[in-house]
Amino acid sequence: MNEKQSEHDLKGLRDQIDNIDSRILNLINQRLEIGKKVGKIKKQTNCLILDRSREQKVIKKLSKINQGPADKELLKYIFNVIITATREIQKPKTISFLGPEASYTHIAALSYFKHSGKFVQQPNLYEIFREVEKKESHFGVVPVENSIEGAVNHTLDLFADFDLNICAEHYEPVSHDLLSITGEPQDVKKIYSHPQALAQCKTWIKKKFAHVDIVETSSTSKAALFASENKNIAAIASRQAAHIYELQTVESKIEDYSENITRFLVIGKNMPEQTGNDKTSIMFATSHVPGALFKALEPVDKAGLNMLKLESRPTRHQNWSYYFFLDIEGHKQDQLVSDTIEKIKKYSLSLKILGSYPVFVKEEHDI
Repeated sequence: MNEKQSEHDLKGLRDQIDNIDSRILNLINQRLEIGKKVGKIKKQTNCLILDRSREQKVIKKLSKINQGPADKELLKYIFNVIITATREIQKPKTISFLGPEASYTHIAALSYFKHSGKFVQQPNLYEIFREVEKKESHFGVVPVENSIEGAVNHTLDLFADFDLNICAEHYEPVSHDLLSITGEPQDVKKIYSHPQALAQCKTWIKKKFAHVDIVETSSTSKAALFASENKNIAAIASRQAAHIYELQTVESKIEDYSENITRFLVIGKNMPEQTGNDKTSIMFATSHVPGALFKALEPVDKAGLNMLKLESRPTRHQNWSYYFFLDIEGHKQDQLVSDTIEKIKKYSLSLKILGSYPVFVKEEHDI
């Protein structure tokens, strides 16, 4: 094949690609126009814009009919982008997170919502709940539990003060880096970070930087901000924080335990429909008398429901009185779950259903 023939063939193939690209563009725009109509119907019927189970079914179906050469990951990426764009055109959502940017809550929010929406940083957890309560934000993302350090008590306390639902859960792996302007260990005179991050790296700090001052901050990203202003301050923060605050890495993966995961909750005004793989969270208070908690939990055992978590927090209204936070398998629309909650209520001074929502599934199994 001579050079002239090759150029002719190449031009023909490129013309075909251009034609296909035009058709793809037209089809995407058609899909978005239909998405707008779906959004209007959802608004009229008060349905949730975010429907993760429907999105998963769409990509599962496409995976089955895919004949290649597009592989599963490419298919997943392309249609996640298209689905996200369709969702955005229906109703752009605002998501509040604990700032500044590059906090682990911010990373979890970006990960769960696939970078789709307007992400608004808040100075503390209270403001996240408040913004969602006022409908200034459609959703909020808050940390509730760490696999090493346990419950985030302030988040639990706020559920008693606000009438919001848990819409979803998300598990985000946490890995800490030590960051500074120079990246040189000898320049580090102080280490800043959130108390939980400091606790998760305490053995490493004692071994490598026992001589430096430790300063607690409201978030890991706030620590990174401080570090960006002083070469003698290092921050324990995420790798993403290094990029945003233009910091160098002193050392990576400094957490004492590698299996460090934080559970986040997505809070909002609505409650998702049942998917068949759900959990329900409730909070209740019992009388301060012997056997009160046992009686309240007995219906869970008798119903054969799996109790996934139980935490207690002081009510702050009366000494030695506690709220209990309980996660059980199933959705509140399940008759067995509904009946069990009613029985728990009989032994409780107060009870609030915090939400029924899909059980988190790891990304590789998400499709």
